[in-house]
Amino acid sequence: MEHPRNVLDTGPLPANPPDADLVRRYTSRGANASSLVYLSLGENWQGPPSGLVRALHKAVPSYAHGYTLSPYGLPLLRETLQEYIVRSHHLSDSECGETGVAVSQAGTRAAMHDFARLLLRRPVPPDTVLVPAPGWDYGGVMAPLRYHVVPYPLEVNDGGQPNLPVLRGLLARHPRALLVLNPQHNPTGVEWTTDTVRDILRAAVSARAPVLLDDAYYAVVLPGRTPTNALGLLAAETRDSDDLPWLAVRTMGKQFNCNGWGIGALTARPALLAELAETAQERTFGTGMPLQAAMAAWLTDPASDAFVAGLRHVCAGHRLHVTARLRADLGYPAEAVQVGTCTSYLRFRVPPGLAPRGGDETYRRRAAEAGVVVGRGSMIPTAGGTGTWVRMHLVQHRRTLDLAVDRLLEAGLVWQAAPERFPD
Repeated sequence: MEHPRNVLDTGPLPANPPDADLVRRYTSRGANASSLVYLSLGENWQGPPSGLVRALHKAVPSYAHGYTLSPYGLPLLRETLQEYIVRSHHLSDSECGETGVAVSQAGTRAAMHDFARLLLRRPVPPDTVLVPAPGWDYGGVMAPLRYHVVPYPLEVNDGGQPNLPVLRGLLARHPRALLVLNPQHNPTGVEWTTDTVRDILRAAVSARAPVLLDDAYYAVVLPGRTPTNALGLLAAETRDSDDLPWLAVRTMGKQFNCNGWGIGALTARPALLAELAETAQERTFGTGMPLQAAMAAWLTDPASDAFVAGLRHVCAGHRLHVTARLRADLGYPAEAVQVGTCTSYLRFRVPPGLAPRGGDETYRRRAAEAGVVVGRGSMIPTAGGTGTWVRMHLVQHRRTLDLAVDRLLEAGLVWQAAPERFPD
C-alpha cells in the first residue's frame, strides 16, 4: 500500500483512521507497511488517468483559482456534467426538463448528509432511513442526524436482490422513512434488476418516502452489459409526484481513480438542488475549482469513455481470476463467493471455522497479520451481529491480487481453516 506516512499518519493528533489498527498489527511485527496489500477501501493510490492529469496541467483557466459565485459548482463542469448524465443515463427530453444537475464539491458523502439534513426541516421530517444490508456506511452519515437506521435485506438465495415484501412492510411500519437505493450494489457486486428497482420506486412513491439514489458504480459493470438505469426509472416514476424529494448522487472518483478530488454529480429537481446549495453553503463555499475545470475538460475527451471501458475489463478479468483462485487454491465452494457483475469489489465468506470466533473482524485481523487488509463484508450492522463476509477491492495490478491470495493461503486462511490454528 501507499506508505502510511502519506495517507494514514495523524502525527500527535488523536484519531483512528479506517483500518489503522489492522495496519499497526502488521507493522508491529517489524514488517514494512509499504509491503502490505491493502484491498479494503475502493482505493489503490495509483493516481488518475494520464489524460485527466494533463487536463489539470493544461485546461485550468486563471479564474478557476478564485471563488465561483455559482453555488452549483464551476459553471463549465455543471454544464458538462448535465450533458454527461443525460447521455449516460439516456434521459428523455421531458425528464431533462424536470431535472437539474449540480456539482458535488466535497464528496458525495457530504451531499448525502446535506440531503438528509434539509429533509429534517420539512413540515413532516423523516425519522428513519431504510438502507440495504449488506451495504455501505449510510448509517455513518444518517445516525449523527438522529435518523433511526433500519436495514432491509438483500437475499443471497434470491440472487442478491432486495426482499420486496419485507421492504414494503418496512415502508408501511415506518411512514416517515427516507429510502436509500444502491442498484450497482456495494459491497456484493450484485446488480439489482430493472423490474426490482421499478417496483421499489413504485412502493416508495406510494408510501410518500423520499429517495436517495447512490449511483457510485453506475459506470462500473461488466463489459457489454447495460447497467440498470435507476436514475431514469426514478425520474419517470416520480414525474407526477412533484412534492416528493429525491436525490441521485454519482461520484466521478470511483470511475476515474480520483477519490480525493471529491467531485461528483448531483441530480434532482431544480428546487431541491437550490435547497442543497443553501445547506452546503452553511458550512463551505465552493472548493477545488481547478480540479473541477480539469474534470470538465476530461469528460469531453473521448479518452474518458475509453478509460471507463478499460476499467470495466480490468474489474471483470480480476473478478474471474480471483474467484478461480479462491476456489482452486483456498478451497472455496461456489456458493461462498459472490462473483457479481458490477462495482470494483468481490465478496466472499469467512471460513466456517473462523465465523463463530468473531466473524469478519477475526478474519480481517488474521489476514492483516499475514500482510493483507480486506474490507468488511458490510458496513451496516444487522440483528445477526458480526458479519461473516469480507470484500476485496479488484482495481489493483493482477500480481498484487495474486500476492494477496498467496499470503492468505500461506497463513492458513482457507475454506477449511482449522480454528485451533488461530487461538484468541
